[in-house]
Amino acid sequence: MKQTKLGIQMLVAAMAVFSVLAVSSCNKDAKAPNVQNNVQANNDQMDESSLAFTPVAWWKFDSTWKESQQNIGGAPHAKVKYSSTAQAKVGIAAFFSKDSGYVTYNNAGTALPNLTTALSADFWVYAYPKEGGAQCVFCIPQTGAFWPTQHVLLDGYNTTQGDSGLIKIMFKANKAIDYNERWNVVGGIPNFYHRWSHVQYAYSGATSKFTLKVNGVTYIDHVLQYTDGTNTTLLGNINANPGSHGVVIGAFQNRYDPVLFGAPEVWMLPFKGRIDNLRIYDKAIF
Repeated sequence: MKQTKLGIQMLVAAMAVFSVLAVSSCNKDAKAPNVQNNVQANNDQMDESSLAFTPVAWWKFDSTWKESQQNIGGAPHAKVKYSSTAQAKVGIAAFFSKDSGYVTYNNAGTALPNLTTALSADFWVYAYPKEGGAQCVFCIPQTGAFWPTQHVLLDGYNTTQGDSGLIKIMFKANKAIDYNERWNVVGGIPNFYHRWSHVQYAYSGATSKFTLKVNGVTYIDHVLQYTDGTNTTLLGNINANPGSHGVVIGAFQNRYDPVLFGAPEVWMLPFKGRIDNLRIYDKAIF
């Protein structure tokens, strides 16, 4: 009888432990519905302050190439397609390029051309490392210039880096001066490739300060930006100026239109991987 009572107590205790584990598992899945995407643990600590604002441009990639805020249609190239829901980070699908797919938007609408005082960008990227050059995540082209008005590159990869990444973000000042291009470069980002990474950056023309976060870690924290190497002339307002050439996602502007922008150089690599929930704001959020 004593042994039977002890056995019942052990069974009850085991069921209680199992219930706690089950509840904990359900709660975790509720917070991260796409746990199968192998997102690194520190993604739980990410800055989601952008959710409090409405983006001026938003690419959800949920089985349509259209930009959702102004309903601007995109044209797919080089067999770009949608991912499965299991491979998406947000929603039901994501942009997916097996090697060289990209999407172009000839019309930038009215919002992006008016991005002159401030901007923020927030997106997810699942990238694969490629040696020999830079992969362009997205860019806002500019006619008559080698560099677009804004773009994001994954650059400088070699096999010794393993899964650590390097990001370059460039945008131009709204000034007719030399060196109006502003580059921000961050390398050594851990656990970047072969998994989803969350990239967020912001710039304020009023303060000339730039911020960059990856997976909730702040790599550049409101750092002043200058137009040249003298550190005397602040960058000021940005120059969006996409004109009639819109936006390119997954490629350099050169690949989009070699006649207009010049043929792609050997280091201008096509993007390989997935992009999801790309949002651009008209204010410095971070």
